[in-house]
Amino acid sequence: MKGKFTLLLFSVTFLVFIYQIKTGELIGLNPSDLHYEDFIIYAFFHSSSAHLAFNLAALLFLGYYLEEKIGTEKFIVLFFITTIFAGIAYILLYPSADRSCVGLSGFIFGIVGGNIVAYKERYKNYFLLSALFYISFTVFLIYFDIVGNIAHAAHLGGFLIGAVLEMCYEKRKEGYVLMFLTLGSTIYLVIV
Repeated sequence: MKGKFTLLLFSVTFLVFIYQIKTGELIGLNPSDLHYEDFIIYAFFHSSSAHLAFNLAALLFLGYYLEEKIGTEKFIVLFFITTIFAGIAYILLYPSADRSCVGLSGFIFGIVGGNIVAYKERYKNYFLLSALFYISFTVFLIYFDIVGNIAHAAHLGGFLIGAVLEMCYEKRKEGYVLMFLTLGSTIYLVIV
């Protein structure tokens, strides 16, 4: 069965939202109250039904094809690495935030980054321009602190690590170099 992890993730996220509605519990990634397990759990909770709907639609439309292209095992690794890294990016850029980061968006943007690399030959110019626009726009929003209630840092972190991870999957040297630099700089920022 193709896209089985995508469908499993869809189902689990939907069930967590039902749990969330019934209990009123919202577990997010909060810089002032960090727990290791929150670096994965936050992805399954959503701030509203619209937030959930957008993420699940994107997961189905984008995730299914990337999982089919790279395989389920690599897609599972992509989920864990982009989700954790998106959370780290959020914590690093908003260390004193008084709101929690929730949702699959970091992973969804990791899928977008992975798709740009995976389908680069087919949609070369369109994806490249889209990626450059998105990165520039997000950096602008973060730099000028035009955040609102959206975790732009998590989106950007997921996007970048998703693209880099797909480069590694394709065994491209620049992917390994970027992964090393990304992880090394993240570890440095966490320690310092």
